[in-house]
Amino acid sequence: MPEDEKQRFAEALEHWAMMLEDLRTREQAEAIAQVEQLEKLHLSRAFHASALGKHHAGKHRK
Repeated sequence: MPEDEKQRFAEALEHWAMMLEDLRTREQAEAIAQVEQLEKLHLSRAFHASALGKHHAGKHRK
């Protein structure tokens, strides 16, 4: 393989690797955000189901 083809191949491979890393980073950030949202939902439900949550809700109804 001529040297210029090797160079173009190496550059294309490096570009592909950077794009793949960006994609993985975005997917990981999205997955973390989804887990955080689920955690907030679970905590909110647990709070509202607890005695403290019921006491808090009663204060706001008055």
